[in-house]
Amino acid sequence: MSNIAVRKEFHDFGKYIQVVAILTIVSITTGIAGFVAMIFIFIAMGSLKRANYTLNNSSLHVFRSKYIRGFILRICGMVVLIIGGVNLALFFFIPTSIPIYISLSVSIILMISGIVFIYVGVAAEMKAWKNLKIFFENNLKIFPANISEEAINGCNKLKTGTLLISLWFLIVPAIIGFIYQVKGYFKLATLNKLSTNDAPESPKLQTALPKHQPVNNLEQKINFCPNCGAKLSVLGKFCALCGSEIN
Repeated sequence: MSNIAVRKEFHDFGKYIQVVAILTIVSITTGIAGFVAMIFIFIAMGSLKRANYTLNNSSLHVFRSKYIRGFILRICGMVVLIIGGVNLALFFFIPTSIPIYISLSVSIILMISGIVFIYVGVAAEMKAWKNLKIFFENNLKIFPANISEEAINGCNKLKTGTLLISLWFLIVPAIIGFIYQVKGYFKLATLNKLSTNDAPESPKLQTALPKHQPVNNLEQKINFCPNCGAKLSVLGKFCALCGSEIN
């Protein structure tokens, strides 16, 4: 894969992340948009994976693995937490022959386990954004300065947003985190401004002018006979026509 192809993959990554940013805003009104946004995030991850075939960058690899791990842990944590909550609700509303302490213990253990999974996933996602930031910081030459700066800023905002959103029970931090997340996605989306037609800069052409060749003095010097005016040979000492001696 050429450098142009690598830049195209990052261009596509930015394009997909822009869709994620828009869908994240729309998710305020409909939950399905949030689900579709997650699909586009993984499509964007595919672009980074293809780019890393050439780059073979550890930070880029760790970003993908940490983000996927964090996503899986958070989903599992939510499922376990919901199961624990449902089990606790059933305990209060539906009579059961199971001893109270067993039912309560199972519910509490499930809910605590779910919360632990969620926050371990949050920590993994924060590390993922940190590693993507490190990648952009260490590879400034690949991208224009303004795009690198926006991408680094976007990673910072997404890392902070991930932490704040995890504090959803405090409401205000969650709202601020949501704003940070949207802004972070839009800043990363500036990667779609990378030109897909870029080619290595060709060296300036220099026209090679022929070097000045000095004319042989023997060819340049033409004498005439002072006696008869005939053209003289450069090698002779006497005029070939009249025989006069040439000085």
